[in-house]
Amino acid sequence: MDKDQDMIFSWAENDLGQMVHVDSVERGIDCKCHCPNCKEPLMAKHGKIRAHHFAHRSEERGANLEICYQVILYKLAEQIILTKKKIYAPSYYDIFPPKVIEFCDVQIDSQYEREDKQPDVIATGLDGKVYLIEFIFDYKVQHKKPLDYKNLNCIEIDLSKQTLEGLETFLLDKKDNRKWINNDDYFNYIEEYYHSKGKNVKIKNILECQSCPLYFCEGAKPKNSIQPLILENGGTQYKLCKVDSFNSQIERIQENKRREQEEMQARMEMEQQEQMDEQERIRKEEEMRQQNMLERQRIKEERLANPDDKLNGLSCFNCKYNLKWANRNGNANCSMANRLGLQPTHSPEVAKDCIRYKQKNDPDISW
Repeated sequence: MDKDQDMIFSWAENDLGQMVHVDSVERGIDCKCHCPNCKEPLMAKHGKIRAHHFAHRSEERGANLEICYQVILYKLAEQIILTKKKIYAPSYYDIFPPKVIEFCDVQIDSQYEREDKQPDVIATGLDGKVYLIEFIFDYKVQHKKPLDYKNLNCIEIDLSKQTLEGLETFLLDKKDNRKWINNDDYFNYIEEYYHSKGKNVKIKNILECQSCPLYFCEGAKPKNSIQPLILENGGTQYKLCKVDSFNSQIERIQENKRREQEEMQARMEMEQQEQMDEQERIRKEEEMRQQNMLERQRIKEERLANPDDKLNGLSCFNCKYNLKWANRNGNANCSMANRLGLQPTHSPEVAKDCIRYKQKNDPDISW
């Protein structure tokens, strides 16, 4: 109940334990009514200015009027269902619509606070099914132990914002401020219901969903919501997985993984080929280097065997491939140095061992 709302005590409990309206009893203390919470005798006021109401008789009352009002709401709600033998049941997560459930038998508990797990109302429907009804307030839980509603149909109704005058209409004709805590009939029919609509859904325990490989959940969503619908039944939470969308996403993920694996394999093969090509290049260069060394050795040996040979005084500065200038330190600059495995600048005496030496203006001399 809204704390700012004026509490009009239009109902009270009589000596027979029944909830009665202020207009149905005698005026003043002759009403023989009391508060079901604090047990204080009440006076029925039938004035012409203020709305008819019950008032606590003591001037210095110790009772909390807000709690008193809640207890009256609670007991009146029980009595309404007991006498009218029906309730307006809420929709089941917008899957199954709200509807009026009529009862052939109703049992009420009449205890606002208690230690046991007894529900407020136990009602048997005309269909033979048993329904539990539990009343709550926004900041007060009546039961000190949780209600054991597993395998039973249980409705929770919040009376916090209700008034005594509007309570009957609220219970019998409205769908607001109530929800199914448990409904095995609806829960067990969900998959078949969706199948009849051409939709393939699977009920999944929310713990299973924690290991789902999908980044975006493919569960059914409530209207105007981007978050997946979460059902609660038997104290466990569930989601409705859209099987076709889930499988499609899984196939897409698997296809992407297959492509990634193929691309990775292609990159590995390319890298292996590049390594092989590089090894072959190094092998050929080494082979050429060895050949050049052998050739240089052969030339040295020939020149040592023929000391008067006209080539013994060769200089890089007389070579066709020299770039025709000398460094300050007297070294030559050879255009063939990279191919011969030489430094770009080297002593002109290298010409004596150079296999590519070609004397200027002498095409017949070449190594």
